[in-house]
Amino acid sequence: MPNKQGLTELEELYIQVQRKVSTQWHKRLDSLVSGSQALILRILDRNGPLKVSTIAERLDITPGAVTSLSDKLIACGYANRNRDTADRRVVHLEITDQGREILAKYREVLKSTVESIFVGLSDDDIAHLTRIYQQVLANIEQPREEKMK
Repeated sequence: MPNKQGLTELEELYIQVQRKVSTQWHKRLDSLVSGSQALILRILDRNGPLKVSTIAERLDITPGAVTSLSDKLIACGYANRNRDTADRRVVHLEITDQGREILAKYREVLKSTVESIFVGLSDDDIAHLTRIYQQVLANIEQPREEKMK
């Protein structure tokens, strides 16, 4: 663990980077679809039609949140709700061709955004940063009880 001075500098840098990345992200990407909506479109594009509950599980959010996000996607023409032919009570969410188009645009803008943020870093720096991000994600995803052991 870093010493107190190092941690204070890390905290300050983290806050600055987080705020600036968030600003860039919202400026460039939110005009297309929100990050959460893009995740739903990516899941549907990869997996085909899915139930709202399945999408909610994959995103670790409530089915109500998925319904709200999907209402916006449907209103924009990026997704459709379809009833299951075998069980009419079951509703699937499905990406449309227009949804695939906006997802492709989103991916292009995402790629250029990430490239502009990390421009000037060497391949070694990117490899180290990737390893660090993987560890940070593992730390976040690790259940709290395990951290306390």
